[in-house]
Amino acid sequence: MPTTPRLATSVSSPSALSMYALLVLQQMIAAATHFAAKFANQGAEPFTIVFVRGAMTVCAFALWFAPQWKTLPRLERRDIPLLLILGALNIPCNQVLFVTGLKYTIPPNAALAYALVPAFVLLIMVFLYKEKTTWQKILGIAIALAGTFTVLFERGIDVRSDFFLGNMLELCASFSWAWYSILGKRLATKYGALYATALTMASGMLWYAPIYPFLPATTPLLALNTATLLNITFLAIITSVFGYFLWYYALSHIPASNVAVFANLQPVMVTVFSVLVLSTQLSLLFVVGGVCVIVGVVITQRE
Repeated sequence: MPTTPRLATSVSSPSALSMYALLVLQQMIAAATHFAAKFANQGAEPFTIVFVRGAMTVCAFALWFAPQWKTLPRLERRDIPLLLILGALNIPCNQVLFVTGLKYTIPPNAALAYALVPAFVLLIMVFLYKEKTTWQKILGIAIALAGTFTVLFERGIDVRSDFFLGNMLELCASFSWAWYSILGKRLATKYGALYATALTMASGMLWYAPIYPFLPATTPLLALNTATLLNITFLAIITSVFGYFLWYYALSHIPASNVAVFANLQPVMVTVFSVLVLSTQLSLLFVVGGVCVIVGVVITQRE
């Protein structure tokens, strides 16, 4: 996929170091998102969480862009199909799968599922977009994959268990996020990171809002307690607005495969949070798998 010309990069584009620092911050937000979604599940069903989160996010973006509405770039007709695809990948797919998965599994496992995003991105870019890669990058991804699967299936494979279902939903969520990252790069580069994020959120709600009333086991909106609303607010404002902006901002300046590799930092951060906040006891397999993920990230990032 096209990247920013090097001549422009030396003048006006942010440095690689600053972009990586922003991606680390974005991953810290993403790590905290796992806990906010897990706690929100204690007070509401996933379908309701996603709906309220989406509504809050769209309203936040609308307030942000309202004063500059007349100066915003006009969406070209040829970009509408892409926007609709991104919207479907965003809320009805990624967010529903992610929040529902956390109802059945634990945050560290969900984070490890998202560690597979670079692998999914690499496979898509190589096989569908014919992007060239290196054996070093493949080796790093393979090691990270091995570590991820070691943890996800440390309890064995029981297709009837809720735990297995949660892990599979998170894997599907990470796959949809990989597609979202690849396809969204062009939109972010063309319209700007923040505006592209707002457009995809609005598109996602256009898909999700009409079907929400017909979804099963939804929690009445007036029945949401304060704690649940606070967690959903974090998901909406901090994750879907600020966190998504950072992700798209990075995508608009560096290759999607490089951005996606940073998703491998999530398991480490979520694990640390789990130990500190939830007093989670780590198994030997989890430690081994986590080390593999870190090693994979280091190998992949080395030039």
